[in-house]
Amino acid sequence: MTKNRKLSILDINTSKKKFFITKTPKQTSNLGKKFAALLKSGDIVFLKGDLGSGKTTFVQGVVKAFGNKGFARSSSFTLVNEYDANGLKLFHIDLYRLDPSSVWNIGIEEYLFSGNISLIEWADRLVGAENDNYWNVEIESTGSNREVKIEKKK
Repeated sequence: MTKNRKLSILDINTSKKKFFITKTPKQTSNLGKKFAALLKSGDIVFLKGDLGSGKTTFVQGVVKAFGNKGFARSSSFTLVNEYDANGLKLFHIDLYRLDPSSVWNIGIEEYLFSGNISLIEWADRLVGAENDNYWNVEIESTGSNREVKIEKKK
């Protein structure tokens, strides 16, 4: 993987796929804040990684970047948390407790295709969602570090 580098919005924006290493939860959250500047109406962000890898910490940075003062919590038990996002809604969706065969039965398309921004943890359970505004964020825990891959899919 790449060596640690200064986190910069230009790093994310200069190519289709970027890799980052974060050494602390604060750095992971800060990367989420910088990433938020790229999000627009209709974007869907698939967050992938093992339990405890930093997906919610990354989302906390995104939520803060949109001016929300509250603390973004894992939405495992409520499935969806909703935040204001500069005239849009930001949906933090956690599919951890759902079986892939039942995800589409909960009306998730109303969130995904609402013209708002959806951040989906455990997105591998959402089979068949394609959208031009689709981001893939993969976070892997490597000891005390996190390797974060951000990719814009088209």
